[in-house]
Amino acid sequence: MKGVLKLFVIPLIFFSIQAISVPYAVFNHKTFYVPGKGPVVETYFDIYGKSITLLKIEEEEDAFQGEVELTIIFKKDGQIITYDKKNLKTPIMSQGNIVDFIDVQRFAIPSGEYEVEVELKDLNAVEESAVTKASISLDVPMVPVGTFFSDIELVSAYKKTSEPGLLSKSGYDLLPMVSDSILKPEMKEVVVYTELYGTDEEFEKEEMFLLTAYIADADSLKPIESTRKYMRRNSGSVIPILTTLLLENVNQGEYLIILEARTRENELFAKVEHQIKRDKKQAVDVLSLMESEDIDATWVSKFETKASIYDYVHSVRPIATGQEKAMLSNSFREFEKSELKYLRSFMYAFWESRNPGEGETAWLMYKEKVDFVNEEFGTKNKQGFETDRGRVYLQYGPPNDLTDRANEPSSYPYQIWRYYKTGQYNNVRFVFYDPTLMGVDYQLLHAEGIRGEINNPQWRLLLEQRNTPMNNIDDQTGRDHFGGRVDDFFDNPR
Repeated sequence: MKGVLKLFVIPLIFFSIQAISVPYAVFNHKTFYVPGKGPVVETYFDIYGKSITLLKIEEEEDAFQGEVELTIIFKKDGQIITYDKKNLKTPIMSQGNIVDFIDVQRFAIPSGEYEVEVELKDLNAVEESAVTKASISLDVPMVPVGTFFSDIELVSAYKKTSEPGLLSKSGYDLLPMVSDSILKPEMKEVVVYTELYGTDEEFEKEEMFLLTAYIADADSLKPIESTRKYMRRNSGSVIPILTTLLLENVNQGEYLIILEARTRENELFAKVEHQIKRDKKQAVDVLSLMESEDIDATWVSKFETKASIYDYVHSVRPIATGQEKAMLSNSFREFEKSELKYLRSFMYAFWESRNPGEGETAWLMYKEKVDFVNEEFGTKNKQGFETDRGRVYLQYGPPNDLTDRANEPSSYPYQIWRYYKTGQYNNVRFVFYDPTLMGVDYQLLHAEGIRGEINNPQWRLLLEQRNTPMNNIDDQTGRDHFGGRVDDFFDNPR
């Protein structure tokens, strides 16, 4: 990413606020539907204003504007299905008030799995290399049968539509909350938008039904009653739902935003969920810290070369936020194109944002773990923190119990890690296996008792696939084998 913004004077040409490194944006998408036609994918880009080169507007005392070129390509099986390429100008901004800006686009595409290629180019940058490229896997679900909801879109702001545009839906202009997985501490409410389809085919004309929106604990599914909203609607082909949920009693933790549709007899006929996290602590913005701090005299100056810091910067990925992971992928993807001062800036901001004044101490404690996983799990082609076992170790700590079975007759080599408690989760188990039989890089096959990790009902069958063909795709148990004790060790790791 970039460091401190600087005001440059280019003689006889222009004044500019020069961006550092490459453009930075957060991407998200939601799927809606047009009855009789099919899915419509909305793409959202929140482009970080301070990552764009801003040129001074002539004859204006303090007015700057930037411009980027945004290209989006949808590919399926290597073939281009659709694409869009356009130039976007930033809002006019003053030097002391540089803001982010949002782009919304819609693509009517068939259901299926797509590879989305994105390129964001700073058109005013001095260096031609000021380009961010990313490749994203995107799944457009099949159109469900019967009544169903669209995705849930969280909304930053809305108003009644005066002139229809790309922000317009159902009579309102909706500004999407692009980063919609974490609710900021200062938020007192969250605005939710979704659409319900097909009630006109399930109910009599204009027959009424009940909608409920609420926030529930992600583990217990217990609703927070102060968030609950009831709405009555008449049947129709598309029912837009725009509502606000209060966050006063939503404390730190993981939650689900849930919308349900029920008949007059209280029978559930449609439901949609969106997972969120809530942090009551006032978070420090890593990007802002990167820009505001002069780090030359800080502890990160001890990293004297790119080689001494580059891998350590990437080693924080297991504990990084989504925003920070995007920065690592976009700004520091290649060693040759990464600059030492920005690597230092990221490292400083990452640790000081979490431990103000104690960033170096926190880093050195984490470094001990990184050095351990590099030694324990590293391969010829991967650092230890890049492996599945290394990532889990850094993210959750060392397991309380570890079962290592390298020589069962009919199973691939495997390990079972058990955590009595990690975060809010109890009795968590991870199953790693080595389908290559090389005994080096064990892959994560299955996790149980924790959200956000791979959960594979057929893990036993895959583990024993070394000698057992996988004929029944619904089989979740595998077969009994001489010397095989995977069930025993999974239930009672030791």
